[in-house]
Amino acid sequence: MSHRSWGLSIVAVLIMLVGMYAVPVVRSVGSGAQWTIMVYLDGDNNLDPDSVADIAEMETVGSTTNVNVIVLWDRYDQPAYLYKVVDGDVEQLSGMKVYGNDVNGVEVSMADWHVLEAFVDYCKDNYQAEHYALDLWDHGNAFGYTCWDDHAAPGWPSSARAISLAEVGMALAGFGTLDILTYDGCTIGMAEIAYELSLVPLEKVQIEYLVASEEYIPNSGYAYNKILEKMNDPASDMSAAGVATMLADLYAECYSPHGQAKGSSTVGLSVVDLSEFRPFASALDSLTSLLKTRLSEHRDYYHDLIAEARGEGNLGWSLFGWDDRIDMGAFLLTISTHAQDEEVAKLAGDALELLTSAVYVANTPALQSQSAFGLGVWFPSSYRSIGNANTGGFGVLVQYASAFHFAEDAGWLSFLYAYWGKIPKTK
Repeated sequence: MSHRSWGLSIVAVLIMLVGMYAVPVVRSVGSGAQWTIMVYLDGDNNLDPDSVADIAEMETVGSTTNVNVIVLWDRYDQPAYLYKVVDGDVEQLSGMKVYGNDVNGVEVSMADWHVLEAFVDYCKDNYQAEHYALDLWDHGNAFGYTCWDDHAAPGWPSSARAISLAEVGMALAGFGTLDILTYDGCTIGMAEIAYELSLVPLEKVQIEYLVASEEYIPNSGYAYNKILEKMNDPASDMSAAGVATMLADLYAECYSPHGQAKGSSTVGLSVVDLSEFRPFASALDSLTSLLKTRLSEHRDYYHDLIAEARGEGNLGWSLFGWDDRIDMGAFLLTISTHAQDEEVAKLAGDALELLTSAVYVANTPALQSQSAFGLGVWFPSSYRSIGNANTGGFGVLVQYASAFHFAEDAGWLSFLYAYWGKIPKTK
């Protein structure tokens, strides 16, 4: 199994020693482009060989008059460089500073959100376009962390091990409209993450679409050659919605011939309209509030109903025993169709309708066969199971409540306690 999940598996570190490009230093302002694609390419870990492969894919098309492709690339045990990807090559750029120093040739920490902030600000200032997409390229996990960096210069100002979801919002503050935020990393397609991003204040940044996977993403990741070819096709829909859905469709197309990533779990990619998704938590809260009441009145029946729905939503994640996440839509569908209580069924159906209207999912056949709706949600099978090594220990309860407004706004964490038959600990 080889996938872009960090903190979820132990993967042998592979190092590919490929010389850095000897290229001229250029600085230019992109004008008239429809899109600027900003790739925060964190290869300073076991994904280094895959970063080389993905740069090669980008080079098959490169930047054009329609699309700027700007990359901050940090490799394993090598310093970072800022590039504009062109046809068959990369051109080193100048002028991006982090903590007052030029980024080129510096062993930066890609886990420091200030580096991300400097990168997106540089791209916005120097490569203006009608639309912007930010690709966070690295491992990911279901608590919203990304961009682990195995090396940083001695005395680097930040000791952070990864960029948190909150820090992504901080890095994007003042950006304006970011049409697409995409994660080429595992298990970011979670209801909690989508909802949290929908709450980012508009004065910081207006993120239109989240493109992410609720499943593992294979190390080969996105097919950047096909993406750039499609974006430069005059017949393509170059709107934010059009490009976002194209990313998902091409991803599914890439992995559909064999149904899943070879030797891996099923794969699929989802597009979340964040403005449409924001009301979902309130709708879910109505359902979870009623289910908590019903559990107190008729525990056996409702515990069995919820357990059945949870089982229907358990997808390929259980392949390695990490069954603490389920598909949100499959859970709601089962509740809405199997609940004998009409009020419970209606509330589940209402929440499902909101989810499906806000989320476009492009599944491979293997994942589609499991009725995946494109967004996961944290749902350990029991309170005791949280304490095992795979789910991270009981400390994740505190982390979950502090990381996600979804825990309270959707009534999700109190619902889980009710299902587990536990009373939350208080100070």
